[in-house]
Amino acid sequence: MPNLRSDGFKLSLKYASHGLKGMLIKAGDVLSNMEISRLFNVCTRRGIRYSGNLKSGIRHVVLTTVLNKTPEESLENPYNDRFEGEILLYTGEGRVGNQQMHRGNLVLKMQMEKGFPIFVFEKKSPGRYMFLGGFKVESMQTERQPDIEGKERTVFIFKLRKISDSALLPLETPTSLSKL
Repeated sequence: MPNLRSDGFKLSLKYASHGLKGMLIKAGDVLSNMEISRLFNVCTRRGIRYSGNLKSGIRHVVLTTVLNKTPEESLENPYNDRFEGEILLYTGEGRVGNQQMHRGNLVLKMQMEKGFPIFVFEKKSPGRYMFLGGFKVESMQTERQPDIEGKERTVFIFKLRKISDSALLPLETPTSLSKL
């Protein structure tokens, strides 16, 4: 039975193949920043958001990206995320100076070994994000990009491949956005 939000975007209630009820989010669904935070149990800030921690384990990662930025947006958000064919080239975190392999960058590197889910959202307008799907990190490299001060620096580029058009959120997630 579909769950229609007041803004007209549809989130469907589905059953997983093992019979558990959950909320299915499909590519193209648009969520608010607060909905992403509550549904995925992640913070409301940062481009690389993860549930869990490095010591006890990462449950999943939510990435937000801004594609097709205006020059003004590029000054505040110096990350050159882009698609090359079917691969999303996602720039690691850190806005000033060379990026370091810690926090979110380390989590994305670990995903290649551990295989926890990555869910990617594209910012469409202030506070509104479109779900692109589930992804995995295929590899990483470095490249030179300007930071927010315009100085060249080394950044991590994570090559992400889409593996799913949907995300089934587990039982403990609210089944209605009206409960948020």
